[in-house]
Amino acid sequence: MKKLVLRYKTIILTSFLLFFMLSTGYSQKFLLLQKGSNQKTRLKYEIGDELIYKTKNFDFYFSDIIVDIKTDIIVLTENVLRPQDITAVYVKNKDPRNKTIKNLSFLGMGAGLIFFTGGIINSLYQEGDLSQASNTLGWSAGLFGAGFLISKLQYKEFKHEGKNKIQLIILYGD
Repeated sequence: MKKLVLRYKTIILTSFLLFFMLSTGYSQKFLLLQKGSNQKTRLKYEIGDELIYKTKNFDFYFSDIIVDIKTDIIVLTENVLRPQDITAVYVKNKDPRNKTIKNLSFLGMGAGLIFFTGGIINSLYQEGDLSQASNTLGWSAGLFGAGFLISKLQYKEFKHEGKNKIQLIILYGD
């Protein structure tokens, strides 16, 4: 029994040491977009993420995958960039605040649709025709329109100007 316990301790200790020896060469590299000093507005792009950006030379967006991040450049699959050359980054799909705005807008539009459907069903049940359906049309259109307007408030691009910063972060470098 003591040999079995000793063997398990040896296996656990060996695997523990092997795990830490293999993970010592690991480094974390990412691109950080930050508006001012507010940490809540940070967006993090890691290696393998898709970066959609505009440069100083061109006024349209490029889409590329981040392959590596060095101390002063971003290596992409088809390009090499310096953070100073980026004028804007398209963040509509990356920003987590857009998910909240999207859900809130769907809530408003769904409420308007349900309220309109309920008005139609109530009018058909009470009167047998659609004479009372026009009474709920204003509220339904208002709810649906509010949801639609809220959906247009999503953050689309991060402009690299003023207090907005693009930083290259390398932790535990090679």
